Amino acid sequence: MPGAFRTQNDLINETLKNLGVLSAGNAADPEDFNYVAEKVDPTIRMLSSMDICYIGDPDNIPGELFDALADVMADRCSSKFGSSAEDRASLNAKGLGTPVGTGTGAQILRQINRGRPTYETLRTTSF
Repeated sequence: MPGAFRTQNDLINETLKNLGVLSAGNAADPEDFNYVAEKVDPTIRMLSSMDICYIGDPDNIPGELFDALADVMADRCSSKFGSSAEDRASLNAKGLGTPVGTGTGAQILRQINRGRPTYETLRTTSF
């Protein structure tokens, strides 16, 4: 896909593909699409609060974060889609992991964002 950024709809479709719900060339079921769409904002907020990565706008997801974020989303949504215990364990290892933040997707997101400026004001104490 051309461009440096991907949209929330791209993320939802990629998540459904990772879950095995969406096959190539088919449209997503509206119920499945809406379920994953409801999980996008809480997942992005959780990743931000855990200092894994920050995505300011879900419709402008940086391309380098996209695949790892889709893996994390698939992990978060796997219980709804009737995945077997083995499938959920595999998705968990590729997503957030157990304990949380140790999965491949979370580690990739953390590694990509490591060392980037935060633009936060540095608080100091003078003596």
